[in-house]
Amino acid sequence: MKLEDEVQLEHDAIIRQYITSYAQDKIPIEVQFRSLVPELNKIDRFTHLIHPYPAKLLAHIPYFFINNKTFSKEGSCVLDPFCGTGTVLLEAILANRNAYGSDINPLARLISQVKTTKIKPQVLESELKMLISRAQHCLAFKKPEVINIDYWFDPSIQIVLAKLITEIEKIEDNAVRNFFTICYSNLVRKVSFADPNISVPVKINPSRYEQGSKRRLHAEKLLKTLSTEMVIEKFISITNENIKRMGSLYLLNRHTTASIISHNSKKITQSIISQELLQNESIDLILTSPPYAGAQKYIRASSLNLNWTQLAKISDLKDLDAMTVGRENFTKNMLKNLPSTGIPNADILIQEILKINPTRAHLVATYLIELFEILNECLRVLKNDGYLVLVIGNNMVCNREFHTQDYLCQYLEAQGAKVLFKLIDSIKSYGLMTKRNKTANRISQEWILVFKK
Repeated sequence: MKLEDEVQLEHDAIIRQYITSYAQDKIPIEVQFRSLVPELNKIDRFTHLIHPYPAKLLAHIPYFFINNKTFSKEGSCVLDPFCGTGTVLLEAILANRNAYGSDINPLARLISQVKTTKIKPQVLESELKMLISRAQHCLAFKKPEVINIDYWFDPSIQIVLAKLITEIEKIEDNAVRNFFTICYSNLVRKVSFADPNISVPVKINPSRYEQGSKRRLHAEKLLKTLSTEMVIEKFISITNENIKRMGSLYLLNRHTTASIISHNSKKITQSIISQELLQNESIDLILTSPPYAGAQKYIRASSLNLNWTQLAKISDLKDLDAMTVGRENFTKNMLKNLPSTGIPNADILIQEILKINPTRAHLVATYLIELFEILNECLRVLKNDGYLVLVIGNNMVCNREFHTQDYLCQYLEAQGAKVLFKLIDSIKSYGLMTKRNKTANRISQEWILVFKK
């Protein structure tokens, strides 16, 4: 890896070049972040891989935008209002910035907190031995209420999972308990009948894949090897790998911290347990990747994890989904009045979509309105002369291109923000290349929009 000062000088020079180029012709600049930041390729970097999650932000992007002296400096405050599993937060503290995050999904919030919290590896190793022993001898346990539990889990595996979570909950140290909860959550889908190749729970069906293909062979092997012994073995393997990752973070000489401060990005609070709003103009850099309109069902994808870890009950799932930006579910009453976004070309397109599919029209209209509300909150907490970096993609709605990046630019410019430059990067991750329905296409490009307040 290059020295930190060398990296920052290199990135500053590239950023100046982008600003100058865009100022001259206003043409978006094509980039490939994997080529721009090759030192991050194929690296299990610190705790980034502590837990899977759909459509995770490519770590190269926050690494580039944080490791420079143009947008922030050491000790600066970085905010991600859609923090997901904390990619931005981790890269911020690695670069000696203080990081703050917000997310509606309790699982995402916990992953973010765990992956940015230092814990001595020896403490985790010792606790793991005791935890396994207690779980193997556990007699008094209670299975959490899990959605369609018998459909997704063999009865014998349910018992082992119940014993594990019962003993994890007895761990007194909050940070240590959270760590093992995340390792346990990582285990849940791996010992279920859910297909590991599909983000939302879909039952394993080897015949879905081509005869002899790696995915088919993997699915067939998984069905054969699911057993109570596998649960403990998998848990130990997952946990040991994560202890190694935590060890690399523990040894890092950094004095900055990361905190999850809110579950509602429309009202960013000072802490997760406070109703008091985060101070105006307190953030130096906001770097975030908002959800795509209807592109991922984050709560449904996390439903088994949320229930087994008891981060959310079955009855909570519908409410969490209803608070998710980009959701697809609307009641009949919601469909009666189509809201206006205030962006003329967006509203014209939405009226066209309304004639074809009223639900999709309401989806994208509501999506934009809620994003605008969150962007207002971002501008409130962002310092004057602070920077806002949005990673977003256009997508097709009823066979019409929905120019999300253009609508967000129009809105932010109307609020006084200045576009410094736009980048376009092709997506190589299949986590984002999702096709939601027959009238939508896969999102194959990301726009990176850089604003100055």
